Amino acid sequence: MWRSKALVIAGALAAVLVLFGGALGGTPADHVLRIDSSAAAEQDSLGALIAGFSTRNTAAYVGKLEQRVAANPADGDALTLLGLAYQQRARETGDPTFYGLSDRALRRAAAAGGHRPLILQGRAALANTRHRFQAGLALARRSIRLDPGNGSAYGALGDALLNLGRYDGAFRAYDQMAVLAPGIASYTRVANARELIGRPAAAAEADQLALQADSTVPEQVAWTMVQLGNIRFNTGRLSAAAGAYRQALAHLPGYVHAEAGLARVEASEGRYPRAIARLRHIVDVLPIPAYVIMLGDVLHVSGREPEARREYALVGVIERLFAANGVRTELQTALFDLDHNRNVADALARARVAYSSAPSIYAEDAVALGLLRSGRCGEAREHSAHALRLGTRDALLVFHRAMIERCLGDPSARSWFRRALAINPHFSFLWTPVARREAR
Repeated sequence: MWRSKALVIAGALAAVLVLFGGALGGTPADHVLRIDSSAAAEQDSLGALIAGFSTRNTAAYVGKLEQRVAANPADGDALTLLGLAYQQRARETGDPTFYGLSDRALRRAAAAGGHRPLILQGRAALANTRHRFQAGLALARRSIRLDPGNGSAYGALGDALLNLGRYDGAFRAYDQMAVLAPGIASYTRVANARELIGRPAAAAEADQLALQADSTVPEQVAWTMVQLGNIRFNTGRLSAAAGAYRQALAHLPGYVHAEAGLARVEASEGRYPRAIARLRHIVDVLPIPAYVIMLGDVLHVSGREPEARREYALVGVIERLFAANGVRTELQTALFDLDHNRNVADALARARVAYSSAPSIYAEDAVALGLLRSGRCGEAREHSAHALRLGTRDALLVFHRAMIERCLGDPSARSWFRRALAINPHFSFLWTPVARREAR
């Protein structure tokens, strides 16, 4: 049933699939040619509903889909779209309860005979978002087996492999996605891969290419501009980074991730009151751990310690909320505790759990940091060296290696501190001053 239904909805669905990795295999014209006149009326109805997605009001779009499902609980197509749209709402709001809503909608869509490859792809994306990458990998592979021409499923496959530390496979999946579904979702993934292998200039080129691709979703364009700004920030180019963040805000006013980028630039330039005011607004709008931690760190370095402690306490509350909604948080909580030198033994245990389930370079760096904090610097060096094996130009990873070498009394420590600062002299509010002192 889902195969015939797919022919009805494929063209209409292509407009929303950019959220989750691209478009269905083949060109829109190919899909239109396979739709008969009776099916066209149904597609027109779905197409009109989907068109509302590009109006920047995802909440209203979700409301329309919910009304359609309420009127026809067995509408597998609307349930599929609703499951995907809930994931976009989670992106926009930081509210993890949308993950459960997405999961239920996609499972109901499957029971109603919805488009199985797309449902599996949506479930794979959801599993990856919840940091359940083995499940994401299995679901993405099932989607690809059912529809080998679906470039979007290769995006989910690559995301799972990337976080599982299987980088060659991830990069091949992204290349295949770019062939099958060239566009903003595939090019931004290529950019991320290039940055991981230490090629920030090539990563920026891929993001620029992504910005030239057509997207009906303004948030996706703004997100890409923020990614370009992040590449510039990570290479120490504060003015260029701020320019990209402002470009994102011009495209999508109030875009919280761009505001966060500007706050990071302001704090890096020592403009703490301005950064704090901006960050307070950001965490009111999108209270995710990364931005709450950033606010706490800026308050800390500006000498407002009681306020910083309140923000740090809030991080744990938010992480527990994410965990209650199916998100694995071992790596995030371990990194926060280790970066702030607290709960070290337990944080190291969590880092090991995260690494055993998803052995990415960042999970291995967390293990290295935990071992460093525990005084086990020889073991830490082995993990740190392996975490840097791709040539990633991440100043924080290099700084951790510098601290390990200092712990071991190795004269190379100074050169590692200098290397971190050469990559990005503004890499951390907390640790840049340490690197500058040790690099003298």
